[in-house]
Amino acid sequence: MREFSMKDKLGYTLGDLGCCCTEQFRAMFLTVFYTLVLKVNPIHVGTIMLITKLWDAVNDPIIGAIIDSKKAKKGAKFVPWIKAFSIPCGILMCIGFLNVSNLSYGLKLAYILITYVAYEAMYTCVNVPFGSLSSVMTDDVNHRTDLSRYRSLGGTIFMTVIVIAGPLFLYKDNMPVPSNFLLLAIICACISILCLQITSVWCKERVELPEVEKEKFNYFEILKNIGKNKALVGVIVASLVGMIAASIVNSLNTYLYKDYFGNVKIMAVSGMLSTVYSLITFVGTKYVAKKFGKKEWCMYGCTFAALVFIGLFIFPITNPIAFIVINGICYIGASGLQVLIWALVNDAIDYQELQTGSRNEAIVYSTYSFFRKLAGAISASLGSFTLAFIGYNVEAAVQTAEVTNRLWKAYTGIYAGGYLLAVLALLLIYPLTKRKTEEMLKALAEKRKNAA
Repeated sequence: MREFSMKDKLGYTLGDLGCCCTEQFRAMFLTVFYTLVLKVNPIHVGTIMLITKLWDAVNDPIIGAIIDSKKAKKGAKFVPWIKAFSIPCGILMCIGFLNVSNLSYGLKLAYILITYVAYEAMYTCVNVPFGSLSSVMTDDVNHRTDLSRYRSLGGTIFMTVIVIAGPLFLYKDNMPVPSNFLLLAIICACISILCLQITSVWCKERVELPEVEKEKFNYFEILKNIGKNKALVGVIVASLVGMIAASIVNSLNTYLYKDYFGNVKIMAVSGMLSTVYSLITFVGTKYVAKKFGKKEWCMYGCTFAALVFIGLFIFPITNPIAFIVINGICYIGASGLQVLIWALVNDAIDYQELQTGSRNEAIVYSTYSFFRKLAGAISASLGSFTLAFIGYNVEAAVQTAEVTNRLWKAYTGIYAGGYLLAVLALLLIYPLTKRKTEEMLKALAEKRKNAA
């Protein structure tokens, strides 16, 4: 097998791009589609999303256990899952954007529930093995940091394009165009399938894993051990609160530009500038993480972003360009948690191996994914509930000044509070500072050498 190379990094970038083309597209536009196109009450949308996402989250560790219990075929444990399930995942994503506004209200709710559950089941079968894949591509700490960075690049590419193209393509005269939602979903699904198929060819599994004997594989014992993994618990809590805040804010993004700033298409400018910020983040994160440590940089950057948004909460601004610039600078700060989170998860897998002697990548990752999806469930619902709480009227073409002011307070306050809590979680729970991570990797290398 060839050595770890740029081909692996690009393959992993394309894998994340493929996942974002379905999951992030839905996260950005599905609630908007349900409320503004299908005219479904935000409270009903939030309730359905909460129920389906909770089931999907429970489903993750089960899929992880199934993957870990299977023997690797021809040195590939995770790649076959990505290759097999990427196609049905893309198809079901498109089905979710069919315009069924002519159906009765009850049937529309049934449509949302069924299509949501079916898609999430397929996405789990792609995302859990994809997330676990990086831990067996290499055991070099610098390579893993690179994989985490390049994974974030996939999401950056998607967000840059979709934030520019989405508002221009999906809206006309500040109102949604129903047919364009489905067309853009089909385009994203095709890109997703292509990228994930390339990932399954370019990314190689190099870390040799012991075969798991079925009679000795105890799922509940492994989960018990995972509960004692402070590194994983710290990552989970920090990611949970940070992701909830970021996801709620993202779900309110369209409404903020449409109703507070009065111009939804100005979001395209944000997409253009995000390219610059993302390139700065992609290049700079490697060096600051190496100098300060992954945990330390995440804490510094998130603290800065939270403090800026506290200022915005107290002193509102009405110029959308000024907000886009400030928001972008804060993104550079908070991006440490977003870019390096996968490297932190891989360190937690190593921490698990050092403690128990077993890596159990798929279960460790899927446990993290469980809470990540739990955060997604909570945030998707809270985004809809926030709209209802501030009095947003889906039937009104223009919202009242009181509603738009509440929208601003919710947006900035949730952002600041979420990232401050994430910083506290890393500070108080996550044990792997730069020095302790180096000590752990040395001890693990010695343990593997003795075992061999």
